[in-house]
Amino acid sequence: MDTSSATSPAVLPPGVANGGLHLNPELRRILANIRVIVAIVAATEALSLSGAGRTPAALAALGYAVYAGWLCWVETRGNRPVLPRVTSWVDAGWILLFAWLAEAQSSLFVLLLLFPVLFASLSFGFVSGLLVSLFAAAVAAAQLILRSGYGDIPWQGAMLQPLSLLVLGPLVAALARAGMQMNEQLTVADRLLGQLDPRLGVRRVAETTLRALTHHFDADRGLILLWLPDSEPRLFDCDASGNVNELSGELHTRLVESLGRLPSHIAAVHHLGHLGRLPLRHHSGFDLETKGPSSAARPAAEHLAELLDARSMVAMPICRRAPHPCRLLLESRYRRYRARDAELLYGVMEQLAPVIENAGLLERLTEAAMATERARIGRDLHDTAIQPYLGLKYGIEALVRKAAPDNPLHHDIHALKDVAISELHNLRELVTDMRAGACGADDALAPALRRQAKRFSELFGIEVAVDCEGELPVRRSLAAAIFPMVGEALTNIRRHTDASRAEILVRAQAGSCSLRITNAHDPHAPPPPFIPRSIVERAESLHGRAVVERQRPGLTDLIISIPTHPEHGQP
Repeated sequence: MDTSSATSPAVLPPGVANGGLHLNPELRRILANIRVIVAIVAATEALSLSGAGRTPAALAALGYAVYAGWLCWVETRGNRPVLPRVTSWVDAGWILLFAWLAEAQSSLFVLLLLFPVLFASLSFGFVSGLLVSLFAAAVAAAQLILRSGYGDIPWQGAMLQPLSLLVLGPLVAALARAGMQMNEQLTVADRLLGQLDPRLGVRRVAETTLRALTHHFDADRGLILLWLPDSEPRLFDCDASGNVNELSGELHTRLVESLGRLPSHIAAVHHLGHLGRLPLRHHSGFDLETKGPSSAARPAAEHLAELLDARSMVAMPICRRAPHPCRLLLESRYRRYRARDAELLYGVMEQLAPVIENAGLLERLTEAAMATERARIGRDLHDTAIQPYLGLKYGIEALVRKAAPDNPLHHDIHALKDVAISELHNLRELVTDMRAGACGADDALAPALRRQAKRFSELFGIEVAVDCEGELPVRRSLAAAIFPMVGEALTNIRRHTDASRAEILVRAQAGSCSLRITNAHDPHAPPPPFIPRSIVERAESLHGRAVVERQRPGLTDLIISIPTHPEHGQP
C-alpha cells in the first residue's frame, strides 16, 4: 500500500486551498490588466477636462497609471502584491481623488468606482465588495455636501450619483460573488478530475476525493458513502491529516443507516452553537431540483450530527442516478459551514459523479472478467492436473495392496497415500471454486491456513500455531492469493533458520487483513537483515505491503497487510 499518499492531502491550485476566496494567478493577472485599462480611461477623461482641475486630475491619473502598471508587473512575474486586501481600497481612493480634483465634471469617475467593488468582490468575497461600495458612496456623498453641489447642479440633484453607486455596488458585488463561486467550483473540479482515474477502482477514487475536499473545506472529518449497483455499501472516512479508512462493523452499519435517512434531493448545512449553556442549532438546506430553501433534511441532519458529535457539517446526496443512497459529509469544529459551501460542494460533486460511477462499473466488469477467467483456469486444471493426480492415487493404492503389513515400507506407503488423497481433495476444492467463479466474502482463509500449518508440521517437524482473531470475511480469491505467501514464509523458516516453532497470527482490521508470521532466533546472534522479495512483490500486487521487523528480542516477525476490498487489478 502506498503510505506516502495516504497521509498527504491532494494539492489544489493556489488560491483555492483551505476554502479561501483568493483568485488563482490567471484571474489575478486579468484583473491587473483591467486595472491598467481603468487607469488609461481615467487619464483620458482627465485630459479632456477644462478649467483649473485639469492639471491636478491629470497628475493624479498619471500616478494611478504608474501604480496600476506596477501591480500588473508584479502579477505578471507571479508574485503577490504587499497587503493585497488594501489594493481595492487604494483603487477607490484614487478614483475619489479624481472626482474631487476634477470637481466631478464627469459622471464617468463615479462609474469607475464600480471597478474597485468588482476587484474586492472577486478577490475576497461579497462582504469585502459591499464595504468598498459603501465607503465609495459615503465619500462621494461627503464631497458633494462639502462643495454644495457642482456648478449649476445643486447637491440634491448631484446626490443621485452616490445613490446610484449605493445601489449598483451591492449588485456588482453579488454578481462577482456568483462568478467567483463558479470559478472556484470549476477550478476544484478540474484539478480533481485530473487526479482521478476510474481504472484505479472505487477505493482510490474515494480516497483522492476525500483528501482534496477535507483539505479545501478545512474539515476535521469527511465521509463518503458509495452504494453503487450490484455492490455492497462502502463507507470511507478521512481525517484532517488525510488518512482514509474504509469503515466496517457496527459503526459502518449505524452510519450507513443514518446517512441513508437524508433526503435524496436535499443538501443540508447544520451548525451547533452555544449561548452560555444553552445549545443553539442552525439548519439550512436547499432543494437540488428547485434550488429553493427546504428544511426536509432537518431531522435526519440533527440525528447525524448527534451521532458524529459534529459542531458544523454539510451533507448532500451524490451519484443521484444510483439506485441506492450515496452521500458526502464534511464536518468541522472550527469552521462554520454556510449555504454557499453546500452549493459549491454540490457543483463540484456533480462533475465528479460520473467518475465515481465509472469506477464502480469498471470494478464490477473486472470482477466479472476475473471470475470468467478463474472458471476457465479451473476447467483447464481439472483436465491437466486432477486426472494425473487420480492416476497417481490409483497407483499408490495398488502399491499399498502389494505391500504386506510386515513390509518395512508399509507405513511410509500408507502415509504417502494419505498425503496424495489430501492433496487431491484440496485441489478439487480449488478447482470447484474456480469453475464456479466464486468471488464473494467468506471465512475460507482460517481453515486453509490451519490445514496448511498441520501439513507443514507433519512433513518437516516444525510446529506451526495458527491464531485467528475473530472472523475473517475475505474473498476466496484473496485467500488464494495470501495462501502461497504464507507457504513461502514457512519454507523460508525451514530453509534459513534453526527454529523448531512458528506462529501465524491473523487479524481483520478496518478494511484490511493482517498476518504476522513469527519465528524465534538467537537473541545474541540475530540473522542479518533481509527482504523476502517474492512475498513483498506479491503483497504489493494486491495493493498491500510486507515488512520484516525485529522489535521483539529473539523474534523475527514478517508482517503482511492486504486490503480486503477489491481494487482494479486485484484478484
